[in-house]
Amino acid sequence: MKDIREHIIYEDDDICVCHKPSGVLAQADRGFSQDMVSALLTYERKKGSKNPFIAPVNRLDRPVEGLVLYAKNSRAAAELTKQITQGEVGKCYYAVVDVGTGREKELADSVGTRITLEDYLIKDARTNMSRVVSADTPGAKKAVLDYEVVQLQENKALLRVTLHTGRHHQIRVQLSNAGFPIAGDMKYNTKLCDGTAVGMRNGDVLALCSYKLNFSHPVTKKRMCYEIVPNGSGFAGFNITI
Repeated sequence: MKDIREHIIYEDDDICVCHKPSGVLAQADRGFSQDMVSALLTYERKKGSKNPFIAPVNRLDRPVEGLVLYAKNSRAAAELTKQITQGEVGKCYYAVVDVGTGREKELADSVGTRITLEDYLIKDARTNMSRVVSADTPGAKKAVLDYEVVQLQENKALLRVTLHTGRHHQIRVQLSNAGFPIAGDMKYNTKLCDGTAVGMRNGDVLALCSYKLNFSHPVTKKRMCYEIVPNGSGFAGFNITI
């Protein structure tokens, strides 16, 4: 990531919407890896801000590409966090999944049909992974998403996914549990170990992108919507347009 300005989709005095590349942290961790918050703070200082404020409103895992919303002051951060909590921020994703032998017709027949997945997930802090469990499992949280098959390509499928809850690794876990692991997912695509999964041919880049984000501006209250086309190698061969 050479120039943060190339990744800024929109900005004003209160917010900044960025296209985060796969492999870049949305915010700093304990290490020294490149992250979006640090890059944005440097950018704001170069513009003359003495004490810049940058806080991520929605978060994406490091290997996930896509739109991230940042607040540029505490007032905006509080208002946007409230919207997240109340489910007023819309998030849509594209995912390329490994179809697997024998399931091609199943997906072909469901093209254009919205399918809902409802599971209960629990996070294992030791492994930083989540898994599907029964509803009565202590600590389990309900996870709901919709997906729609958009395109098919040999043993791959492009899905459009809409999140209704925001659980740890939710899309990755639920799609894998449904039998459609995401290409390049080294945590939840178990077929990667035997070399049969789509991701092995895509350099093990996670083919998941948060391509659409909508929310209300924290000050003007105007409804705002932004959309991008994924540029990760995992989406090669699919015809995706805005």
